[in-house]
Amino acid sequence: MNASHHDQVQQQRIFADKCRRLHTYLLNTKSLLQEVGEYNRTKWPVHYPLARIVRANQQLASSASSSLMHHTSSGLRRTNSMLNSDSTLVDDAMAPIPLRRTMTADDFSDSEPTSEELRAGVDPNAVGRLLDPSDLSVLKLDLRLSYHSDSDVMGSLEESSIARLFDERLMQCEMHIDKLIARVTDKSSKILVTGDLNAGKSTLVNALIRKDILPFDQQPCTMLFCEVVDASLNGGIEEVHAIPNMAAYSRDDVSTFVKISMNDLEDIVMENSDHYQQLKIYTNDCHSDKQSLLHNGVVDVALIDSPGLNRDSLKTTQLFARQEEIDVVVFVVNAENHFTLSGQDFLLNAGKEKAHIFIVVNRFDAIRRKDRCERMILDQIRELSPLTYEERGELVHFVSAHEKLADQQNGTSEATSFANMEKCLRSFTLEQRFKSKLAPAQRYAMNVLYDTQYLAAENVATATKRIQEINAALREGMPKYETLLHERSETSRRAEGVLDGSCLEVRRHTTAHLTNTTVHLQDVAEKVVYPGLFSLWGYAESVLLTMVRHLEHEVSECDRFACFTIQQARQELSRLEAARQVLEGAPKTKNSSFASIDTVSVSDDDGVLLKPAPVTSDLPAAMWDSDLSASVTASQIRSIGSISNALDTVQLELSDFVDLDFSHNWGALTSISASASMTLFATKPVVNNMLTLLKLSSTMGTHTARRLMVATAALVGLGSVFYILSDMDGTVRRKLSSRVSLMLEKEGFVECHAERLTTETSRAIRPFVWHLQHTFQRMVEAEEHKRADHLRRRHVAQDSQIYFDELRAKAHELVSAVRAVSIDANMC
Repeated sequence: MNASHHDQVQQQRIFADKCRRLHTYLLNTKSLLQEVGEYNRTKWPVHYPLARIVRANQQLASSASSSLMHHTSSGLRRTNSMLNSDSTLVDDAMAPIPLRRTMTADDFSDSEPTSEELRAGVDPNAVGRLLDPSDLSVLKLDLRLSYHSDSDVMGSLEESSIARLFDERLMQCEMHIDKLIARVTDKSSKILVTGDLNAGKSTLVNALIRKDILPFDQQPCTMLFCEVVDASLNGGIEEVHAIPNMAAYSRDDVSTFVKISMNDLEDIVMENSDHYQQLKIYTNDCHSDKQSLLHNGVVDVALIDSPGLNRDSLKTTQLFARQEEIDVVVFVVNAENHFTLSGQDFLLNAGKEKAHIFIVVNRFDAIRRKDRCERMILDQIRELSPLTYEERGELVHFVSAHEKLADQQNGTSEATSFANMEKCLRSFTLEQRFKSKLAPAQRYAMNVLYDTQYLAAENVATATKRIQEINAALREGMPKYETLLHERSETSRRAEGVLDGSCLEVRRHTTAHLTNTTVHLQDVAEKVVYPGLFSLWGYAESVLLTMVRHLEHEVSECDRFACFTIQQARQELSRLEAARQVLEGAPKTKNSSFASIDTVSVSDDDGVLLKPAPVTSDLPAAMWDSDLSASVTASQIRSIGSISNALDTVQLELSDFVDLDFSHNWGALTSISASASMTLFATKPVVNNMLTLLKLSSTMGTHTARRLMVATAALVGLGSVFYILSDMDGTVRRKLSSRVSLMLEKEGFVECHAERLTTETSRAIRPFVWHLQHTFQRMVEAEEHKRADHLRRRHVAQDSQIYFDELRAKAHELVSAVRAVSIDANMC
């Protein structure tokens, strides 16, 4: 007795230790999923092997359809009590695809698949997992839209959409792990009795507790969950609590439930007009601890009767969610109907964590060919839950609960099949607590971790491939980038050279041309016909006007030279632009990028150059066409109108008609005097006369000599006046040209126009140079942005490669720890 008690205490201690360890590992698994979810949302959308899984699901759909057709052909005609045979094939196409068998605690080998093995498609059996490498167990997205060959909805989703779906799946897994944690920490055990409509679930519960508590009928009658527990949990008082909100329920708080009498139990169970969530029935069990399931002396057990699967979609959804909170599922099958589609769907969903399902085939006594029925049902179980089939001797039972109740009421001996089922259920729930309570949580955690390993390996491969692609793109783009940098520098240098050379040429030409013009103004005036002394004033005005017009003409000539220089610069820049377009790879068009540059330079009336103003509509789009370039350029640097501020106010003066400076004619006078002397002295009579005059002068008196000198001076004066009048036209030309030249020199006429044309030439060419440089800069920046994006994406991929490799290692370590919990599980 003491040894048995000691063994029981030791088993409870080992079980408690396993609960504690599994609780820790479940928390770690949840933390790992949260970390993956955060990484998926903020840094790297987790790559999901969508295409391969779609193909795998299509293959599974085909195999499932073939399997169902095989069962139909072998005699399994009725598949759903609520459907006729004509609707079966239609529903088969929409039926959930059976999962492949996943690992349990007993099936895990010492080795596990590495990222390379999973990625390379190594045989799963060789690495300890029965899932296909291209399939997932728990972290699988809902690909039902892709079951049809003509639908590729999931395959057409963007990466961000897949990432959002995956994030939702992670959150669902986290919530399920929370439920597993609650189940592991809960010391009691919950048994869910479920199945299709009218399968005899309530009858089975009544037979197990040996009391006719739950109502039953030939028609479906259970409308809400009914939890039956031992009255010792309620102070030994038998009561029925109708609970509106299970989350707020407390036995000690009467405001959270409504007490109902046993007489009203049937109406509430069948109608539930007050819409209670659940009934909690506290009942006494007079049997011994060795016979009773509720009052067993080991652990608190709750039997939960549920509505049928096929009643409505809401009840079915609630039942699917409720099984996640349950330790043991007792699935009741009507022997007349076998497994319906909804029953298969439920078992597949529960099989994600529960490898072992306790199956009770009820109403077996009504079957005539029992061997055939048993064989067909076991074939279905083998497809739906392979491990349950392997242990079918303990987990699959063919009984009649109604017959058992009748035997209890008549006091006859118990049916052997039912007694064996009850014994096995007690053993599965109480003696094999690791298999019934902890193994589902362990199974689910390991499936999650193996899926995490697989996805980590996939993302390591994806990150590696992306890094290789980015490196190849960077290597491929480097020559183009270097060429672009070189061409930008060379083109900028050449464009600036074109600008500087054009400005320098215009300055040199203008300076030389206008300087020469101002020096030779008198030559221009000689073209004016002299009308005579009486029209001298008009002549002077004509000379002045001719000089001004000549200056304007020469300034215009300088303008035209600037136009020609700008046109030449434009052609050179156009060639540079064409070369840039070729480098850019854009279609070559005629000066397309220059057509948007519209600038105009203007000068005010005083010759002061104004700032360029942008023009949007004055200039045509094809401003650089050869036929229009001269007029456009002329509009950009048109003449100032008044070429000089000083000439605007110049007037004739009397000094322009008098020139007392004979230095410019001294040579002519000297020549005339010399010629006259030689003429006089070369003639003998003239010489004799001169000698006679000298002789007479010596005999003249002073008065006579003075009169002679006055006469001589008068003659000379008259000669000078005559000379001045005869050279009046030359005087006017000399004086006016000298005065205009002096005024222009003081004003800085040459420098002003040289600076004006140089500035306007620069302003006419500079926008095109800037545009060319800006376009090149945009090309360089675009290439640099592309390279920066490549480098950023490579950095993210490298970080992700490291992260997912570490994630795989973490999952591998956690898998080993979770697997170790199952060691010596038979002691629990």
